[in-house]
Amino acid sequence: MFSFFEGNLKMYLDQWDALPEHEREQVAYRVGICKDDCVKEGKCKYCGCKLPGKFYSRFSCNGDERFPGIMTKKRWEDYKLENDIEVNITGKKRV
Repeated sequence: MFSFFEGNLKMYLDQWDALPEHEREQVAYRVGICKDDCVKEGKCKYCGCKLPGKFYSRFSCNGDERFPGIMTKKRWEDYKLENDIEVNITGKKRV
């Protein structure tokens, strides 16, 4: 239940451009990984939570099988380097 509220709150923060860029990138990364199954179904295939709110939840419901929980900025930068990940987020530009 906590993940539902947290995810939806962060989704609304993102709509107001108030979510840190490293978290926005991780959400975009999760969407990309899940585009062929969960996104098409509109819910997570592991836990059944509705999307897109679930993508914003701090915790991974898949035991890190597909992606880990939301990371700190430093850990995310290291993870991208270690796993050769490039994420391009679109939308509002930060100043």
